[in-house]
Amino acid sequence: MNAVRGKLCASLQLFRLVVFTIGIACTVVSSARSEDAPERVAAGQQGQGDEIHRSWRVGGFFTGGFPPNYEMHVGEIHYQEELQLYNAGFEGGKMLTALRGPAFLRGRCEAVVEVIPFWLAYSPKQEDVVYDPINQYPGIGGFPSYSVHGVSVTPLLFRWNFMKRDSSRIVPWVQLGSGLLWTARPFPQGEGQGYYTSRINFTPQVGVGQNIFTKKNQSLNMAVKAVHISSAGLGEYNPGVVVSLQFSLGYSWWK
Repeated sequence: MNAVRGKLCASLQLFRLVVFTIGIACTVVSSARSEDAPERVAAGQQGQGDEIHRSWRVGGFFTGGFPPNYEMHVGEIHYQEELQLYNAGFEGGKMLTALRGPAFLRGRCEAVVEVIPFWLAYSPKQEDVVYDPINQYPGIGGFPSYSVHGVSVTPLLFRWNFMKRDSSRIVPWVQLGSGLLWTARPFPQGEGQGYYTSRINFTPQVGVGQNIFTKKNQSLNMAVKAVHISSAGLGEYNPGVVVSLQFSLGYSWWK
């Protein structure tokens, strides 16, 4: 029960952080729009206002998240564990197409590369309900805290930016891609006789988000990603992390 309560509290705190971040972003955008109102009027008088042309960008981001349902298996014994994921890195993007598409699908395709030099999986000290089918009864197990560090690269990430014109100030997007994760020790679930996992994992993922332009060529970026972590059989045991929800906040400079 304590483990479940802890997971709920962690999820609630993360939700509050996301709401707080979105609130700040909305405040920044409202202020920027007020300051740039004369500029927008002038652009409207000119017609399309497409004098802004953004071709590529660089930026940084911080991400925090968790797997909603993370289950550990050791032989026939299994239990759910709280796991927190954090990472920080850099990204670069290059627009591959001009504006195209009908109505609300109109936008531009972007190729994105992410480099994450700081990647952390952290499991706090906790007590969990342990299920043992052999003895046919659940029990309470105490587990110490531990952390696993790593680095990650996502070279195959394609994003569709929804925009009516190049000068759009709010640009929602969806993305799909996959990358590689290297960790200092086997992840997930470590190593043991017959249960050795892998230090190399693949990270297929999907995500949604939006870029909010605070200036002509600068944007605040928010995203929610669903990331799967799996070694694809590189280790003798591949429990994987079926899905992790990750919330990202970043900033980009465009050219």
